[in-house]
Amino acid sequence: MTKDFDREYGLTELLSTSVLDDLWAEVQKVAPVVVVMLLPDGTPYYPKDSLSPEEAATIGRILHRERLDSLKTFRSAQSRITILPITHELETIGYLVLRYEKDGDRSSCPVVPLGCFLLKVLNHLIICNYKNQLTAGLHEHVVKESYDQLKEKAALLEKSERKYRRLAESLEIEVEKKTQKIKETQARLMQQEKMVSIGQLAAGVAHEINNPMGFISSNLNTLEGYEKDIGSLIQEYRLLVSGIKKGAMSSEEDRAAILETLDRIVALEKDMDIDFILDDVPNLIKECQEGAERIKRIVIDLKNFAHPGKQKLEYVDINRNLNSTLNIVWNELKYKATVTKEYGDLPQVQCYPQQLNQVFMNILVNAAQAIEKQGEINITTRALEDGKVEITISDTGSGIPKENLSKIFDPFFTTKEVGKGTGLGLNVAYNIIKKHEGTIDVQSEVGKGTTFTIRIPVG
Repeated sequence: MTKDFDREYGLTELLSTSVLDDLWAEVQKVAPVVVVMLLPDGTPYYPKDSLSPEEAATIGRILHRERLDSLKTFRSAQSRITILPITHELETIGYLVLRYEKDGDRSSCPVVPLGCFLLKVLNHLIICNYKNQLTAGLHEHVVKESYDQLKEKAALLEKSERKYRRLAESLEIEVEKKTQKIKETQARLMQQEKMVSIGQLAAGVAHEINNPMGFISSNLNTLEGYEKDIGSLIQEYRLLVSGIKKGAMSSEEDRAAILETLDRIVALEKDMDIDFILDDVPNLIKECQEGAERIKRIVIDLKNFAHPGKQKLEYVDINRNLNSTLNIVWNELKYKATVTKEYGDLPQVQCYPQQLNQVFMNILVNAAQAIEKQGEINITTRALEDGKVEITISDTGSGIPKENLSKIFDPFFTTKEVGKGTGLGLNVAYNIIKKHEGTIDVQSEVGKGTTFTIRIPVG
């Protein structure tokens, strides 16, 4: 199972031809460009017969001769061809090829921007498909792991029963031992549930980081190409300046050389589309900065969420903890729900922040899973007059049947399908809130949604 979970997926597994049929048809509506997708070895994947044998051979030689990790453009006998690498988790899994006629109107066919846009669309599709396959494998792994652990616990309980029968005369001592063992098991269960939850979110967090990293890498490759073009243009400008200085008091031949340099500059600017480059460079830099800032926020929030090594009472801002947790579970929420926040002005609360983050995470993920297609999640906080703070998390999901409301905090109780829940999440949340001398209540109606209300003392 672990080997299948860790394996790398190829282009044919991550992009189906049925999806590419629709995408390629839309491209043909807006640009007279032939679009082809190649496998890493240069073999056409889709469509298979759009390149001439000569073009396919030329592309094959280029891919064989050099490691193509950025945009590449070359001319064939009748057309101009642009190649862009398709990457997934920093590995090249294929190539996007755009072919257009040399005599065509380039101003009406911005091939490089079109290619970059198509590449972003394909990367998004790849990430979505990879997430689905990864999540399916993760669910199977969690179910198997939970089953093995239940068998192990059942064996331990059977052994304990025999031991109590043999040692009935030492009941007081054995009760004390059992009490200690239960405490240790409870601590392990809490940690286990946290690790299962983190495991389920690991793929989402990784993709949240990979998304900005993908377009940062793509933008840097594009900027590298721009830098080469601009460098060539600057070299021609330097030749012009040198010629002007030299020809200020020289012959007609020198002046003719200056005019020839000017013609080359004009042609070079037209060929590289210098106006587009000058407009595009600030946008690329801004996108890279925004991507880096997004990664920075995720890393900071992940650190705040985990609090490695911290298991002591601290004074924290509950609103800030909620925001950090939202950022960590955002990949679970963004495709299912619109999140609204109504934060009140709260005092600093003395608590175990790592454990409260786990409570918020369990409730938010449950809320997203209760929403079948698209819904809303609302989070409100306020300070109460009795020295407590109140956190309310509500959703517009499927709701909980009335007969199950009294059971949802029981250990191992779950209404989810096999592989989608361990039945420990809300039990762990209940015990954490009880440890804080607070309360957690639930109200729900089938078809209308669920509301969890948490109240904990300030100090």
